[in-house]
Amino acid sequence: MYKVRDREQLLNKIVDFMQESSAFEGLLQIGSGAMGFADIYSDIDLMAGCCDTDCVDDAAHQLEQFFTELRACHIEKRAWTRTALGLSIYFENGLSADLSFMPTSEMPIRSPQYKVVYSKTENFADVVNKRAKQFSESSKLYGLDDSIHYRFINELRYVEIAILREQFIFADISLSHARQILLSVEIVAEGKKLHQFKEYNSLSKPFLDLLEKTYPQSRTYADLHTAKENLLSLYMETVKKSQNLIFDDRLLKLLGCFE
Repeated sequence: MYKVRDREQLLNKIVDFMQESSAFEGLLQIGSGAMGFADIYSDIDLMAGCCDTDCVDDAAHQLEQFFTELRACHIEKRAWTRTALGLSIYFENGLSADLSFMPTSEMPIRSPQYKVVYSKTENFADVVNKRAKQFSESSKLYGLDDSIHYRFINELRYVEIAILREQFIFADISLSHARQILLSVEIVAEGKKLHQFKEYNSLSKPFLDLLEKTYPQSRTYADLHTAKENLLSLYMETVKKSQNLIFDDRLLKLLGCFE
């Protein structure tokens, strides 16, 4: 298991390397590390802006070689678009880092947790400030759409059908999907930003206490049915707390058809 100083040393090596490379225009630290790592298990999250689209492939090659020389045990490549790439890097001692990079003009900011590590140009600083302002002014409903209630009810419908078919594993999976939708609504209702939210323990204790009752004690008809009813009840109460989400009661007609 790595130590705090090992993570700090890795972060410093990454920053030094990227500052010296001509492929990168600036660097952001994002996630919990931007405000101070939550604990020893937090990984390093970084987002880099490349000078232009031609630099992206070169940046990918440079970074792979750099982390290979640092003896990373696994490097997972990702590509969201042709010019928005990412690497997830893992070391045998448990250290890990997530690094995304793209042209500065394409950089998104979708979290209040970020800080500028370095900026080589005014352009990078201007883009970051503009995108941060756009995010801060965006709706608190970021990440939720008009289909949220339908998707929740439809998952519970899947649960009902799966229970009757005695497909209890599938019923449990659908309960989990519905529970995640409920959590999204609660996050928004508590005035928190939904994107990349991880601090579930920070949600209100009364809600978390009720949430525990939406987990079935066992995969049986009775326990899964009880969990489904508790989940529906808590969802309806949670929606009432939201000033922005209006539930159409007609959706409830999709449930109970098979009883």
